[in-house]
Amino acid sequence: MRRVLAAAALAAAALLATAPAALAADDPDGSIEVGVTIPDLGDQKLSITNGQLRWSLNAETGAGAYFGGCNFLMAGIPGADGNAGSARVWSEADGLYRATDGDVRIERPAADGTRVTADWASRCTDRDGVTVTAGNNRVTEQQVVLDGGTGTADPDAGTAQIRWSGTFSVVFYGGMTYWWASDPVLTVNADGTARLTATASGYGTSMSDTSQWNRLADTTITLADMSGVRLTDQGFSVLPAYRGVEVSTPSGGTSQAREGADWGSFPQSFVDFQVLTGQSAYWYSSGGAADSRKPATTIYVSYDAAAALVPAEERPAATDAAIGATTGAGGTGSGTGAASTSRTATTPSAAAAAVAEQNALTVPAVATQTVTQARGDLIPADGGTPAGQTVAWGAAGLMLAGSGTIFGFRKGWLVLPWR
Repeated sequence: MRRVLAAAALAAAALLATAPAALAADDPDGSIEVGVTIPDLGDQKLSITNGQLRWSLNAETGAGAYFGGCNFLMAGIPGADGNAGSARVWSEADGLYRATDGDVRIERPAADGTRVTADWASRCTDRDGVTVTAGNNRVTEQQVVLDGGTGTADPDAGTAQIRWSGTFSVVFYGGMTYWWASDPVLTVNADGTARLTATASGYGTSMSDTSQWNRLADTTITLADMSGVRLTDQGFSVLPAYRGVEVSTPSGGTSQAREGADWGSFPQSFVDFQVLTGQSAYWYSSGGAADSRKPATTIYVSYDAAAALVPAEERPAATDAAIGATTGAGGTGSGTGAASTSRTATTPSAAAAAVAEQNALTVPAVATQTVTQARGDLIPADGGTPAGQTVAWGAAGLMLAGSGTIFGFRKGWLVLPWR
C-alpha cells in the first residue's frame, strides 16, 4: 500500500512539474490552483470518557463458603451506610445487597455464556444454576464491572491512566465479613508495569471473635500489580501478579505457604488491610484446600464500555458440543479459539497455562466508540507512521494525482483509450 501511494504521489508531482510552461502559453493567467488539505491526526493519544474495568478478583470470591452459604460480590456498600450491625449471615429481607449502583454492576454468566446482571437469588449459583458449595469446587464467575472511566491512553508510548467513580463490596461467609473498594485508579507505565489502586474500607471482625465489629478507616491499597501490559487501541487484558509473590504476615497469624503451583499473594498493602477485616488468609496461599482458588484472575480494561473487551469463554456462540471438541470432557483449553468454559474453578498445573487460558479475548463489533484523539505532532517521535496518517498522506497523494489528471485531459496530453 505504501509503495502504491508513493508511486501515485511521485506521478502527480512529475505531472504538475510540467504544467507551468504549458499554462503560461495557453492560459491567460498562467496558473491553476490545486488545494490539498493534510489533516493533523495528532500523536494517537486517546482521551477516554467511558472506560470499563471488569474483574472477578479471584475464584474464591465466587466460591462456596464453609459457613454462611457463599462468598459474593455486590455493587456499592451494604445497605444505606455500609453497616450490617454485626458479623452475621445476611438475608434478602435485610436489604443489604444490591447488584447495581451508579456505574457499578455485578455480572454473571448465564447457561448460554451471555453475561447478565446478578441478583440476590443467583448470587450463590453457577451458570448452570447449581449452588456453589465448599465441597463441589464450583464458582459463580461473577465479575464487578465499572463503567464511566475517564483518563488517557497512549498505545504508542504504552502509558495510560484511567479513573473510575464507584464502589463495590466483597462479601465472604454470606455476610460475616466484608469490605469495599472505592474509586479505582489504573496507572500503566511505559515499561509495561501497571498498578490498580483504590480506597478501601468496611468493618473489621475476627474469625475467633465475631463479636468484634469496628468501622475501618479509609485506606489506599493496591488491588493489583501487573507486568507485561500491552496496550491496544481498544484496551487490554492482563493477569495480575499473584503466583510466586511473597508477603509478610502478622505475628501470630497464618503464615504464607510457599509450595505448589498456586502459592503466592495479592499485594502487601492489600493483605495488610485484610488483616483488619478478618479475611487476610483468603488473599494469599496458606496451605489450605482453597489455595487453588486464591490466585488473581484476569483484569479487562476497555477504553470504551460500548466496545468492551469480553473474555472468550463468555461468547454466546459457545456450546457444550464446541466445548467438548475444544477442551475435552471436563478439561480446560487455551489459545485464541474457544477458551475454557469449565463449570468448576480452574486448578492449573502451571502459571503459564492459566495466563494462556484467561487472556483469550473476543472483541465485539460496534458502530461507534467514545474514544477521541488529542492533537499533537503530525509525525510521531519514533519515526513510525500510524495507520491513520498513512491513509491521510495517501489521500493527499491521490488528490494531487487526480488534479494533475484533470489538467492533463484539459490540455489534450492524456487521451482515453476508447476515443
